[in-house]
Parts: sequence; C-alpha cells; structure tokens
Amino acid sequence: MATQLSLLEFSLITLTLSLSGVMAPGPMSAVTIHHGMRARLAGLHIATGHAIIELPVILALFFGLRLITQFAEFTTYITLAGSIVLCILATLTLKSLRDTNTIVHSYTPMIDGIVLSAFNPYFYVWWLTVGLSLIQNAIIFGASGLVLFSVLHIACDYIWLLLLSVISCAGASFLGKGFKTAVSIITVIMLYGFGIFFMYDALHAIITQLLI
Repeated sequence: MATQLSLLEFSLITLTLSLSGVMAPGPMSAVTIHHGMRARLAGLHIATGHAIIELPVILALFFGLRLITQFAEFTTYITLAGSIVLCILATLTLKSLRDTNTIVHSYTPMIDGIVLSAFNPYFYVWWLTVGLSLIQNAIIFGASGLVLFSVLHIACDYIWLLLLSVISCAGASFLGKGFKTAVSIITVIMLYGFGIFFMYDALHAIITQLLI
C-alpha cells in the first residue's frame, strides 16, 4: 500500500477494506440475522458490542502499544475459547427451536457482539495484518487520521449489521414462522461449523506444540 496517500485516497481504501472484512460470512453475521428476526434494529446493538472491543484495539495499535502484539502468543488459547463460545451459542439457538416459549435465544445482541469479537481469532488476525497496515497510514494524518479511520471503519460495521438485521426482520414478516425456523437452523449450522473449525485448529496447534 502506498505510504503517501491523500486523505480522500486513504478514506476510500479504509472503506473498501473495512467493508470487505465486515461483509465476509462469519459467526457475527449469522447471529445478526438470528436476532434480526425478532428485532429490526438488533444490528445496531451487535455493532455497538463489537465497537466496545474494537475501539481499544484501534487505539492500542495507533499509539504503538506493544501489548497488543502479545495476543499473538495466545492465539491458540483464544481460538479454543472462541470455539467453545460458538458451540454454546449454537446449542442455545438449537434449544430455542425445541422450546417455543423460550424468550432469550442466546445472549442479548450487544453481549453477542462483545463475545463474538473478543473470542474470534480472525478478529485479531485481521487487525494485526490488514488493520495494522491501515493504521500505519492513518498515523501520517495524525489525530485526524485516527478519528477519520475509526469513524469510517466502525460506520461500516453499523451499516452492514443493521442492513442484515433489517433484511432478516423483513423476511420473517413476509415469510412467517417457516423462514424463522430455516434461518435459525442455518445459524446453528454456521455457529457449530465455525466452532468445530476453530476447535480443530486450536487442538491441532496445541498437539503440535506438545510434540515439538
């Protein structure tokens, strides 16, 4: 990435890379769709929970705190913890399909946003690679670069997650209970899928370390 960018060029690059990250299929998108079936604005709450974890990461990287790089040493354990959390969310969602009187299908949208960000290993991988590159360019513009980058990046999260929840809510209204059941089943499959994938990845790394 070029080191000498205009503010407009930097803004466009930030929007493009941020959207490519947030729009990628993942557990947060699945949970947003699930919550959106019951609350049209659930995406806003999930994005807020995500921002609670994301803002300190942005600030730490921008101001050159070396502490954030230490997370790389614990990636395996973050991955394992994340896999367990995803499987728990999948189990709670599955339970909601069996119990029609269940009101709380998982955590609240905001808590889900926090948990799925804090325990998602790819969240840290993205920030220590793509995100770090963007922040290095933001530093060129000083404090204004930090503010601009933070606003644009987090705005992408809010817009996309809100769009997902609104579409999910509209689909539930038009298609009824069958749509809700289908989306819930897809959510369960995605959550278990990501959970099992993360768990395999973590256990493989742990076993490899023990054998060395």
